[in-house]
Amino acid sequence: MKKTIITTLFALVAMMGQAQVSPDTITVCFQLSSKAKGETATFVYPDFLTCDIVALKPITDSNGCWMVKVPAFRTLHIQIWDENKIQGVVWGAINLFCRPGTRTDILLDDVNDRCIFTGENAEAHQAQITHPLKIENFHGQMFGINLQEAAQAIRSIHQQNLYRIDTLSTAHPDLPSGYVEALRTMADYGFGMDMTQNIKGHLFDSMAKILEQGDTVPQEYLNLLHEVKTHDLLHPQGLLPREAITYFTDIINIEDLVKNGFVREAKKQKGDYQLKEFQQNCSLIDAIDASDDVRQIMKSHRFLKDCNLEMTPEREKFLRKQLTANAFGQLQSYINGMKAKFEAISVEEAQVLDETPIDSLVDGKDIFQKLIAPYRGRVVYVDFWGTWCGPCMKEMEYVNQLHETLKGLPVTYMYLANNSPEELWQKTAKRFGLEGDDCQNLHLPNQQQHAVEEFLGVIGFPTFVLVAPDGTIVTKEAPRPSQPDAVREAVLKLIEK
Repeated sequence: MKKTIITTLFALVAMMGQAQVSPDTITVCFQLSSKAKGETATFVYPDFLTCDIVALKPITDSNGCWMVKVPAFRTLHIQIWDENKIQGVVWGAINLFCRPGTRTDILLDDVNDRCIFTGENAEAHQAQITHPLKIENFHGQMFGINLQEAAQAIRSIHQQNLYRIDTLSTAHPDLPSGYVEALRTMADYGFGMDMTQNIKGHLFDSMAKILEQGDTVPQEYLNLLHEVKTHDLLHPQGLLPREAITYFTDIINIEDLVKNGFVREAKKQKGDYQLKEFQQNCSLIDAIDASDDVRQIMKSHRFLKDCNLEMTPEREKFLRKQLTANAFGQLQSYINGMKAKFEAISVEEAQVLDETPIDSLVDGKDIFQKLIAPYRGRVVYVDFWGTWCGPCMKEMEYVNQLHETLKGLPVTYMYLANNSPEELWQKTAKRFGLEGDDCQNLHLPNQQQHAVEEFLGVIGFPTFVLVAPDGTIVTKEAPRPSQPDAVREAVLKLIEK
């Protein structure tokens, strides 16, 4: 019997609910024609208000079925990947477009290699099977070439994507408009994300040279930023694909550099400077020509980055002025859920895990808690990386500088390699000095590595996580090794608590 493992990724649409405070429900039903029991799906969707990824693990029952109900304030764009590459499905990708309050049924005929859809937008779903089209991208390829060469390559890929979409639409005028519009939206946001990643990546690569000339963003970078913003991606009227999360974040980061430069004054140890930083970022967001729903997304995300999960009365008062009641409620629910998820386990629970062989653990939380349990009383700085990841390799170049900056502090460094061949992992670890008494350089089996990543919501690499001395997971967006002073400040704050 053919084994079918699917990965489902959601991307939310921009239109935020106005009247409703509680979300409606989207129901997705899945069935294998082979009736295979125990097949696991990784069911993942990004929450645009928090820019976080929610992961579920439905398992087929004795009839080869599972059903998932997801809360939704707006339309969801769902992608399903099937590793068996069902005939006609490009790269195994299947798209669904589901409004709140609706149901979509998928029959995966894993015997005859086909999919059958019923429910809302079944025609648009089926169109991808009969007329598949993969949107190309430039992700992560800007390293090794200069800014303008990368920009031209990104423009070319975008133009080719649009040409292929227009050609498909012209050849098949009966294609559902929802499918064609989704393709165009994904192509546009792919362009926006690639270009802002290119700008940001080259800005930091050229930081030393820029600082020599006065700590202002050069005009060539501003020209590219203007070019991408003229695509009106900050005013979405339809689907928001997954790339939008990165795009929105990059826009704020680049705008921040444009306004404040690279060098910042040292923070004083008085007052809530995290709140002040968030307030400054809200001013930046208000100055950008963006739609109201995008502002809500950006501000919610910036609050989590600037203030972690800490909601003081003063922060709440300011945040309520920045967000709608609906958006604030979603953010507060998210914070409460993450606090419960990431709180430290008891000493008794840690002792049980310590006595349990790690090979027997399959739950991501159990695995991670066992890894960090021996380091109670110390801050744990966790780096999720991969030998295949260009940005990871760039950050590795700063590891020695980070270790020197934190010298003498009770910090343990934990490196978790994703999908990295063992021989290459060992050579890379030796090259960058991921060794020593205060380093844990780990190469978990893929299944355990992915379980840990799902528990923490790791969706990109590198990702840096900070664990407090009491075992509480403080943030999964810790400063990078290339920001050693910021890491030191975050560590000192945890030690002083």
